Amino acid sequence: MNPNIHRTPSSPTPSLAAIATAQAEFAANPLAVALVTADELADVLHRLGITLPSLGPDLASCTTTTAPRPLIELGRVNLTTAARLTDVLRRTAQADAE
Repeated sequence: MNPNIHRTPSSPTPSLAAIATAQAEFAANPLAVALVTADELADVLHRLGITLPSLGPDLASCTTTTAPRPLIELGRVNLTTAARLTDVLRRTAQADAE
């Protein structure tokens, strides 16, 4: 299980529409928005075999009243993870171009 996932293991993966709804519901709580978004990103990356160990909300941006807020901290990764992420993004970009 990816330690960056904050949902329970049995909870369904939210769709982009569900995330948009959550973002509207949590507009007054940027940390909640950041957690929902980071969870979704971590889940998708996990299904692709990629773990970003430092993935999570950027707490400074979640507590400020100035834009941009909130931000997601992607963190540092090793070379293997960076290469895997590059490969997945490259294949996705090629598929989109076709």
